[in-house]
Amino acid sequence: AAAVYLRHEVKLSYRDVEKVFSGLFGMPFVPASAMAFSHRAADRGATLYDDLRDKIRASDIVHGDETHWRIGGKSAFLWYAGNERAAFFHADRSRGSDVAASIFGSAFAGNLVADGYAGYNAVNPKRRQACLAHLKRKAKETAERIALMPERRRDAPSLRFCTALEKFFAFCCRVGRRRGEGALSFSAAKAYIPRLGSTLGEICLLPLADADAENLRCRVTDPKRDGDNLFTFLEVAGMPPTNNHAEQSLRLPVIFRKITFGSQSLLGAQALATNLSLVATAKRHGRDPLELIKTVLL
Repeated sequence: AAAVYLRHEVKLSYRDVEKVFSGLFGMPFVPASAMAFSHRAADRGATLYDDLRDKIRASDIVHGDETHWRIGGKSAFLWYAGNERAAFFHADRSRGSDVAASIFGSAFAGNLVADGYAGYNAVNPKRRQACLAHLKRKAKETAERIALMPERRRDAPSLRFCTALEKFFAFCCRVGRRRGEGALSFSAAKAYIPRLGSTLGEICLLPLADADAENLRCRVTDPKRDGDNLFTFLEVAGMPPTNNHAEQSLRLPVIFRKITFGSQSLLGAQALATNLSLVATAKRHGRDPLELIKTVLL
């Protein structure tokens, strides 16, 4: 259990786990044994892992995201679905919509917070909230790129659009924060929607010469992209305007990827996903993850 904890919570490589046991406790074993411990914990925790997937599918609000992973030196993905009560990770070679459907189901009855990736369309959630932080960041990056261009090539309307859009989404996030803190009632927050829609329409009124700025304009106005998913957070109680929860949940696995360079096999990657799910969920319930691992193994 301690070896599994060091691997999935402290984020040590199998060789470093072996060094800790050999150097501190006088318990030498080969790194492959540390890997076997992790696989055993994942096998014993498979029922809990499947139960977490069921709880995600039954949740009212869920965040979804994915990040790059490596399996046998080849590109793969580590998916995340969760909220304040549960964390579910899934390793897969694919980033296709079929993977999203395998996690959430093809008719997700809850509300989904995710970026604009089209793969989540297969989930068919009840409602969906686009990540306004992503859009705000994209507008800022595009504005900075245009501002660095020579003046004769710089498209002033595109620069004004990106600057205005960044400020607009920053304001939306402040409204969401105030409602989350209880400083704004649900009805008062919902009353913002017509005004926000009108302001966005004015910002996005004219086509733009810069390709990135025009793509962003189309993205936030097209109902088939993010156009209908910008203000859901003002209509669904408890839904945030950003997907920061998922990004923070994937932060440690991203650091882990840089330390270990991924997994050698799909089986190993999925064992990692299972153990990460159990450890993260235990912490969200205020439980000691080491004690959970002991319970699972015994």
